[in-house]
Amino acid sequence: MSEISDYIDFSCTDHSIITSLMQKNVHVPSWCHLRKLYNYKEHKILFDTVNLRDKIRKDGSVEKSSRYSIGMERLLVRRMSEFMFSIPVKRVYHNTDNNAVRQTIARAIEAIYKYSRLKTHNLKRSKAFYAACEIATLWYAVKKPNKLYGFESQYKLKCKTFSPMDGYELYPYFDEYGDMLAFSFKYSITVNNETKTYFETYTSDTHYKWIDDGGWRLAADPEEVIIMKIPVIYLSRPEAIYEEVSYIREEIEYTLSRNSNVIAYNSAPILKIIGEILGDREMKNEDQRMFRMNSGGDVGYVSWNQAIEALKYNVQESKELFWSLTQMPDISFSNMSRLGNIGYDARETLLTDAHLKVGDESGDWIEFFEREDSVIKSFLKMMNTAWENEIDEVEVEHIITPFIQRNETAEITKRMAANGGKPIESHLESIKRYGQSNDPQETLNMIRKEQVEETQNAVADVFGSAN
Repeated sequence: MSEISDYIDFSCTDHSIITSLMQKNVHVPSWCHLRKLYNYKEHKILFDTVNLRDKIRKDGSVEKSSRYSIGMERLLVRRMSEFMFSIPVKRVYHNTDNNAVRQTIARAIEAIYKYSRLKTHNLKRSKAFYAACEIATLWYAVKKPNKLYGFESQYKLKCKTFSPMDGYELYPYFDEYGDMLAFSFKYSITVNNETKTYFETYTSDTHYKWIDDGGWRLAADPEEVIIMKIPVIYLSRPEAIYEEVSYIREEIEYTLSRNSNVIAYNSAPILKIIGEILGDREMKNEDQRMFRMNSGGDVGYVSWNQAIEALKYNVQESKELFWSLTQMPDISFSNMSRLGNIGYDARETLLTDAHLKVGDESGDWIEFFEREDSVIKSFLKMMNTAWENEIDEVEVEHIITPFIQRNETAEITKRMAANGGKPIESHLESIKRYGQSNDPQETLNMIRKEQVEETQNAVADVFGSAN
């Protein structure tokens, strides 16, 4: 395997190191471009004064044109993230049967995921990934004695995700075989109205941190990376999930804005007068208002008939095309309320396209999670050296389950059918899952006591009636 030293000489003191590390050989769209699509406050329609002109009145005042800005890209990113990770990623541990040490290691790994809050973290970083097309998660240890992982540890593992949405510039450095030899990120921090720019790099054995104060220089002495691998996991995609449908959103915005201008222009009533008005234009009395016309004259309001159905059809078809091309369902309240109380199997069928999309996206995420698991295991070897020879023997399988509203009755029926009609959980487990009892065991004891009393009373009634 190649080493970063084969490509970059870190002993140099000039800015050529930074220039080399910033040579990005993966294609990722610029966040400056994507942000104008993702952020509804930066949509083109808000600044377009050619197709949507403001009107200047005679008195110099300005009548603003209607401009509808719709955050459909942001909604799509949320929908994709929710379908991917609303149901938390499940981890199945293999090669642990009949081995107490490996089972303990599996519980320790699971505890690391739990206390680093990966359930919510997956939702956050998936939104950043689908919006900005790249993310990087850094794992690091902080000095904090604890027993969270099933053993006494001097360190606690944490993670932080970087993305262009948060102002970070990400620079992975790959060799010709696609192996990452270094990872760098650039960012700025403002303290006391003074902005400083930093550039950090992680290799398999060293962490460098530079500062730009008119020229790049090391901000501190290089630090050793004790796990002997890059503690950063990087994920990217060549285009945003919404990039190919943004033009549809733009068409909807312009259609609604133009129609709103037409409505505003025609909202004032127009008076139609046929013939000559006699006398004053309007006779005002206490109870009525009238116009006096000559013979054959008439006064009335002109009604405006807009082809509203054509407009509704155009917008609705555009919305359906937007969601159809992205393989995401429009699960808005108005749409879902029309479905009524459909069964679990029908819901699964309706979400087929979305589940296929999740399956298509899952491959990259599974690879990402596997690399992340490798980094966690490397840290765990350092935190508990007694497990060093067994940790790599524990295999972790990551399972992504697409979101669907669960039907517990259907699930129980299915599992019982597979179990030959026998119960699939104990009475105590059922009470725990219900979650309303503060002491499930005591609740079970009380139920059993009541059942015994009912049986005794029934027996007493039978024998009492016989006597």
